[in-house]
Amino acid sequence: MKEFVRCLTETMHASKPGSLVIWYDSVIDNGSLFFQNQLNESNKHFFDLCDGIFTNYGWEEDYPKLSANVAGDRNFDVYMGIDVFGRGTYGGGEWDTNVVLDVIQK
Repeated sequence: MKEFVRCLTETMHASKPGSLVIWYDSVIDNGSLFFQNQLNESNKHFFDLCDGIFTNYGWEEDYPKLSANVAGDRNFDVYMGIDVFGRGTYGGGEWDTNVVLDVIQK
C-alpha cells in the first residue's frame, strides 16, 4: 500500500503539476482500517509519502495539536475532519461548529 501511495503521488505530480494526493487517516501502517482521528505513528508513513492527510471527524480536543506535532514543519498539511451534523464530532456540530473551528485554529 505504501508503494502505491508513493507511486500515485509521484505520478500525479508529474502528470498534473499542482495536484495533491491526500491520505485518509483510517488506513494504518499494516494496511488495516482503524479510525485514528489524528495523524500519529500508525498512519504517518502514508502522510510522509503524499501531500497531506484528512482526519476522521471523531477527534478529541488535543488531537489537532498532537497531529501538528507529529507533522512537524508540515503541520498545514493536516486537515481535521468536521461533521457539521454533529455525529460524534468534537463540539457537537450543528450550530456549535464554531467551537471545533476555534480548537483547530489554536
